[in-house]
Amino acid sequence: MSDLISSTDTRRHDIDWLRSLAFILLIFYHIGMYYVADWGWHVKSEYLSEKLQYLMLLVNPWRMPLIFFISGFALCMVEAKINPWHLLKIRTVRILIPALIGCYVIVVPQVYYEAIYRYGYEGSFLTFFLTYVSPTTAILPQMHHSPLGLFTWNHLWYLVYLWHYTLLYLLVRRWLVPISERFAKLACAAAPFFLAIAFVVILIEVNLEPHFPKTNALVDDWYNHARYLILFFSGYLVAKNTYLFKSIIDNRRTWLILMLPMSALSLAIHKGSWPDSSYTVSSTLSVTILVCSALLCIFALVGFAGAQLNKPSRLLNYMNKAVLPWYILHQTITIVIAMNIKAFELGPTLEPSIVIIGTFLGCALLYEIIRKFKVFRFMFGLKLS
Repeated sequence: MSDLISSTDTRRHDIDWLRSLAFILLIFYHIGMYYVADWGWHVKSEYLSEKLQYLMLLVNPWRMPLIFFISGFALCMVEAKINPWHLLKIRTVRILIPALIGCYVIVVPQVYYEAIYRYGYEGSFLTFFLTYVSPTTAILPQMHHSPLGLFTWNHLWYLVYLWHYTLLYLLVRRWLVPISERFAKLACAAAPFFLAIAFVVILIEVNLEPHFPKTNALVDDWYNHARYLILFFSGYLVAKNTYLFKSIIDNRRTWLILMLPMSALSLAIHKGSWPDSSYTVSSTLSVTILVCSALLCIFALVGFAGAQLNKPSRLLNYMNKAVLPWYILHQTITIVIAMNIKAFELGPTLEPSIVIIGTFLGCALLYEIIRKFKVFRFMFGLKLS
């Protein structure tokens, strides 16, 4: 992912920082899914917390939209430097192939422990792996997510979506580039741009979410596609228009001041849950608050990062290279550690501490191994040299 920013002459270190920090937050979020009460996940701890919901609900509306916004921004930064076929090659070799390899190698332990936890599976991991890679297996039909049997991408869905969004960009590039170049010449203020995005996303929430619930399954995920594509191409347009980008940075305190009460309202109204399909004035208002809260947070983060983080560092250089392998590895490490210490009943403080530390240490140690061998570098989307 980092190569798609570094190819430009003017590197945006703030966007590098945002991407890396967003994925670190994602790691914490997935660890939180193991402990948060009342929310389904692949496996769950014995030590569940209802209070954790509030913390996670503060980040849930904007964490993935921010990542797609950054992805669109990064794409724009290399548009003039990489021809379409080279871009498709890079995205295929460094994103799609690692995602598919990850589905058949990295994700399997997650599915194995979920089978044990939810359905009492008693076979060995090797037996399960052979079952997992067989598309015609009839074992554990409850866990068949596709015609390929037990095959799933779990947390790697983002990489699959990003590759397809890149393909969509390439298909519309002929028309998008001249339109965006004209947009780049406009003196666009951030407030109207914010309102335009908010209006479109609110329409998506009201009209698509009740009929197309989130699946992360690509083929039927129309609600997610609509909102993620809006943020993806919004990031692209912000990168195009330097005046607009500067306006977002200059108004960062305004976004923050507006975000705080909106975030409080979003928690008070729905505890982060979306309204049901019977939309009323009050539920539409709730959607408006949730959408504006999420977008204000994204604008505030982009603004403060642009003002404070547009500078290189050794840590950032490490994170830029490590972020993709860490992302691919982290959820499997979390689940493997969590399920193997579950029987020790370590309590609600020690157990999550071990899971958190173990996840980050595991990512760091495995990354050191990955970076030393070309075959592993290829598997995890790193440059071969």
